[in-house]
Amino acid sequence: MLIDSHCHILPPDFINRQSELRVSDATFSNLFPRTGYKFALVEELLESMSQNGIDKSIVMGMGWVNIDIAKECNRYIADIVSQYPDKLIGYCSVNPRWENKAVSEIEECYNLGLKGIGELHPDTQDFDITNIDLLRPIMDKASKLAMPVVVHCSEPVGHQYPGKGITTPDKTWSFITKFPDNIIICAHLGGGLPLYGFMPEVVKSFKNVYFDTAAVPYLYENNIFPVIKDIIGNEKILFGSDYPLLEPSKVIAHIESSQISIEDLTKILGTNISDILNIA
Repeated sequence: MLIDSHCHILPPDFINRQSELRVSDATFSNLFPRTGYKFALVEELLESMSQNGIDKSIVMGMGWVNIDIAKECNRYIADIVSQYPDKLIGYCSVNPRWENKAVSEIEECYNLGLKGIGELHPDTQDFDITNIDLLRPIMDKASKLAMPVVVHCSEPVGHQYPGKGITTPDKTWSFITKFPDNIIICAHLGGGLPLYGFMPEVVKSFKNVYFDTAAVPYLYENNIFPVIKDIIGNEKILFGSDYPLLEPSKVIAHIESSQISIEDLTKILGTNISDILNIA
């Protein structure tokens, strides 16, 4: 089964509300700074899935700042996945700064059928991922409900791009060590955190931690895959495209061209996330 573990869709009326959304939500402004950036509508995602042979996709919004925008997007995603239960799996967006309201939103979204939380976007949501007291309420709720938590991660070096922030491997590692019982998915290969897995204490902390490949062709050459597979194991890598930023085919080709084994590909392209979410 081929499963894309990192896709974004937005309510269709967001297209005509871009000016309003830029003013009211810092994440939207950061990722869509001007009109013309590609939006993903569910119909386009389903067509892309058909063209690329994707069996299922995990869909999420962004790390919203504005709770009303988050609720609107979360309920849209819940409605869409209820219409396409064989194709789509939904995650909900929350901001730990909402405190009790964030916990309530997780509960409501879980009851609506959403299976995970993400993508947390610490930089634009204006929280420090090492602030454990702030994060504990949502992480405890996620653990209780067995909901994976997706965190937007960035590299400490290299080129700039929309969405690059300061949630770098040192901060991400501090975060995951404080929540060892949570299932945590570090987006964008965790900003390079797997490369620190040569350190025994670091790789030991990855027991419930996974790394997705969202947007990786924009970040790393394809030989990153055999390297990190040898460091952390093929069971820790999840195929994700970051659609609509990238078509799934481009990310799949990037992984396949690295010459990793068929066994590795099978696990990365679907088995691993299927095991996490108990997908039949």
